[in-house]
Amino acid sequence: MSTFGEPATLARGNTELGLGFGGYGEILPSPCIHAGGEDWFVRFRRGLSDRIDLGFDFATTHQTDGSLGGTGKLAVRYQVTNGFRLEGGLGVADGGDGGDVNGDVAAVIGTHNPNKTWNYYMSLRLGAARGCINCGKDINHAPGALVPLGAIGTTARVSNNARFVMEGGLGEIFARQYSAPAGYIHLSFGILFDIGKGH
Repeated sequence: MSTFGEPATLARGNTELGLGFGGYGEILPSPCIHAGGEDWFVRFRRGLSDRIDLGFDFATTHQTDGSLGGTGKLAVRYQVTNGFRLEGGLGVADGGDGGDVNGDVAAVIGTHNPNKTWNYYMSLRLGAARGCINCGKDINHAPGALVPLGAIGTTARVSNNARFVMEGGLGEIFARQYSAPAGYIHLSFGILFDIGKGH
């Protein structure tokens, strides 16, 4: 659920590739133990018009209990005005102990000036998931989760077609399997490449 970039969309026919890594932590209610992990992240976007782009995100997760997980999402972004963008996505995930179908919506505001070295942004995002934990066992419901998340970030122009990205976020996890909301924090770093128009 990373924003990973200032509030702009790609021009028609342009393509963007993003590579990133980061870490996250979950502060779970008693009697659960706190958890976390490391993420590796790939993003692809292609401009459909001067205001809309479409693509996918894929991330792998190495969790503190040693398990591996993965998630993939189809995402669309719409630039309302300069400095304001809306996002939405639908995806699937497998966290090692169960799978889910998920979706998210977000609003992003910030600066977008390609001629400046630094740009800044913030986002408010709401994610929801419906799935199951220990899917192969006998359970009487499929737990779901609701995750409101706020993030702030910055991009730094490395070259005419590359930007470094740093982002941090805080949120809450409301899930049926927890007795109380769980805290969530993430920090990520990466780079975005504008590889221009496809042929």
